[in-house]
Amino acid sequence: MLGEQDVIDTVESAGNNPKVTDITCNAHWVGPAIQEILDANPMLTFIPGDVYAACEQGAATLWTTPEGFVVTTGETDTFTGERTMLIWLAWAYKRGMNLVTKHQDFFAEQARQQGFVKMEVRSAVPKLKDYILSQGWELDTIVYTREV
Repeated sequence: MLGEQDVIDTVESAGNNPKVTDITCNAHWVGPAIQEILDANPMLTFIPGDVYAACEQGAATLWTTPEGFVVTTGETDTFTGERTMLIWLAWAYKRGMNLVTKHQDFFAEQARQQGFVKMEVRSAVPKLKDYILSQGWELDTIVYTREV
């Protein structure tokens, strides 16, 4: 697990809001945190290098705060053309700090400014369901898979 000082030393405070951050300059702490997410979620098929490449190519954005980071990307509905901001990854140094509540209005505004009509977050953590729903999110889809 990364130390809090690693994050604080790397991320300059941008007020209370997350800021767009160059992943190359933050790979020393973001990469291990992404690996921590992947280790806890073995169903995910990407590697930290895929996230790095998506950010470098402009297909994803790294947002940082002294508390941790979020990686966002966009998805387009094939049938309606509507764009959704996907909060692809989220990592915090300390869990249970209500960071969804703290930053969701900021991300909603960023989504609006970038032409998205909604935001989406995905998680395989059942305990998050009640918390996320209590923050104004709606349950849209549950995905079940089975190997053949």
